[in-house]
Amino acid sequence: MEKIDRNSRNFSFPGQLGIFLAFIGAGLIIGTIVSVILWLTMTGRPVLSMAQDMFDPKYYNAIMMMQVVSTFFMFFLPVYFTALICYRNPSRFLGLKTRINFQQVLLVLAILIITFPLSGALAELNKIILIPKSWEIYFKAKEAERAAQEAALININSFGRYVLSMIIIALLPAVFEEFCFRGGLQNILTRWFKGPWVAIILTSIVFSAVHASYYGFLVRFALGVALGLIFYYSGSLWLSVLLHFLYNGLQVTALYFATMNGKPSSKEIEDNFPLWAGIVALAFIIFAFLKFRQISLQQQEKFVMPEIDDPNDYHNWITKES
Repeated sequence: MEKIDRNSRNFSFPGQLGIFLAFIGAGLIIGTIVSVILWLTMTGRPVLSMAQDMFDPKYYNAIMMMQVVSTFFMFFLPVYFTALICYRNPSRFLGLKTRINFQQVLLVLAILIITFPLSGALAELNKIILIPKSWEIYFKAKEAERAAQEAALININSFGRYVLSMIIIALLPAVFEEFCFRGGLQNILTRWFKGPWVAIILTSIVFSAVHASYYGFLVRFALGVALGLIFYYSGSLWLSVLLHFLYNGLQVTALYFATMNGKPSSKEIEDNFPLWAGIVALAFIIFAFLKFRQISLQQQEKFVMPEIDDPNDYHNWITKES
């Protein structure tokens, strides 16, 4: 007897993706409009001068608020409305109700620690990849511009500013981006293709490209793959949010202590790891994910939700793989 997905409202997966992308487009437009209104209200400065004013630390609060609003409309709301339209139990679809255990959390922390040497090695690899000279000049100019903006704005010179930065730079982006990329895009693509790898790779490419940093592309791609595997194996969006938040939060914390000690500020704490360190870290990460998958499967077998017989559910996929 063929199983029926009782949670679905019978939208096709291409249809779900179309709805999701349409909401992202609408969120981008609405978020931009609301952000402009906030800018005018909080600064009194004209919109035409915004590109230059964004380098001025005195507009820090306005810029941070604009970032929260724009990412909320572009990343969070599209996923929420897509799940609400296409599924009877949106929380179930998004992986918000999947039970987790302490062992999974510990392994997420272990993966986080191992991620930094791997990211550092990938950053070095990104630098030595040969590209046309004109591209190199352009990408380096963009990196310098981004670094100058961050240096002007992310000046965490007090504990209060540190707490605010942890919320706005670390926590909220982790929540909004994980809802969008893992809970939304990867989730739909994995169900569509009946498997994780194409979905995880495509989502990780988009995730990295959205951050618009060539020299950080491989780093964010690898982070996207790690976040995608955590979501796929556990079925819990909260675990990928946890890893993403801690990754961002450690960078913010390093920046805070560097600023307080009068050292040059950089939130890229994975810098300066050699390529061999990345190879060693990759071996440990593979082992950690094998263990994470095993524990997640055991956890899923303890808690069955018979009210939803869903052949597209993550629980069924991983069980079939075993």
